[in-house]
Amino acid sequence: MIPGSQILKNFSIYIYRSTEKAVTGRLILRSTGAFEQARIKMLFDYLFFFGLTMLPMLFVLLYLQDYVNLAITASFVGIFMMCALAMSWGVGTAATGTITALNTLLIPMLSSFANDLDVSPIYAMPWMMACMLGYFAVNLRTALGLGALLFLYLGLVAYMKINHLAVFLPSSYSAPDRYVATPFLMVGYLIVFLRVWGVYYRNITRLEQKLTLEKQQQFSALINQNLTKQFLLLKGLSRSGKNEYLEGNLELLDACFSEIEKQCDSAIHFLDTTKKED
Repeated sequence: MIPGSQILKNFSIYIYRSTEKAVTGRLILRSTGAFEQARIKMLFDYLFFFGLTMLPMLFVLLYLQDYVNLAITASFVGIFMMCALAMSWGVGTAATGTITALNTLLIPMLSSFANDLDVSPIYAMPWMMACMLGYFAVNLRTALGLGALLFLYLGLVAYMKINHLAVFLPSSYSAPDRYVATPFLMVGYLIVFLRVWGVYYRNITRLEQKLTLEKQQQFSALINQNLTKQFLLLKGLSRSGKNEYLEGNLELLDACFSEIEKQCDSAIHFLDTTKKED
């Protein structure tokens, strides 16, 4: 009899793989290389696991009747779902990655502003992850743009705090609530971080190893091809030299020996060149 934990594990794997296939299938077929496939899977993992991490928050906020943060979090998850849907339609990682990164940056900014300009780790972590996603899913320019937006917002927060400018939105949670929620959110963020970029780097490492192995195999095949050609020539020349020796034609015999020496020098030079390239 299969234990309940194994059934749950198999069901979770089935849900994940089915969702991954539905979301990334069209993009994977259109991708031009293995590295692009790794990027597509990384973006899917980010959407899937970050959205999954936020789902319990929706129920907690609903239970606490914190409708402001409930609306913000629901918008956050909803945009993630729209990005996943866009990927399933074939929209590339540049567009969906940019929207996902902006969502991870701007929605927490809105929540931070609505909660008395809170810039604690529960907001700082998503902001950092947004910049990282912009870099890995799109390019460096996108990451720098997101970083510039973050810098401007933190500058605004600093200005308002220093000048004691009030936000006319009462914080929907107290300091004790934040202290209680922070450890759980940080664990969730850490799981997302390790899953998304840990698996991404593992896939990249495997791809690099595979490409290196393929290059070595191609190189070995080229060496074998050239050496086989050289040895076949030597075999033919040795037979010709033997025939010329038996017939007493010393001039042609000397020419055969010269050609054999030339082919040997060529083979040695080829092997020396390949060693230097290694």
